[in-house]
Amino acid sequence: MEFLKIKLENVKSNSGKTKSIFEKLVSIFIPKANPDFENEIDQVMFWLLEFEDENSLPNREIGLDKDQNVLMKMPFNENYGYWIDNDFTFSDFMKMFDAEFITQTFFEEQWSVELK
Repeated sequence: MEFLKIKLENVKSNSGKTKSIFEKLVSIFIPKANPDFENEIDQVMFWLLEFEDENSLPNREIGLDKDQNVLMKMPFNENYGYWIDNDFTFSDFMKMFDAEFITQTFFEEQWSVELK
């Protein structure tokens, strides 16, 4: 298993409103398949991702706010996931984002946090 933490950088949109890279990707690639978390996605600054290996797609994901508090985890209940539903592999995340390795222990601790 491989575990990554990616940080989303904010960029300016044409309207001058700050949008994260993730928001742009969501609007282009990812359907609304996460009813419990759609209104909180703009608060996610970091993602923790679990992969089987360096060639695989994400299995589980955890969204953290700017203070690194757990906002969402997916798949969870009726929420399929944001990164799970695309073709980005571990290697793609390493190339495209500010990514760092995290431990399985850290990932599991965050996964066990009770959602509000």
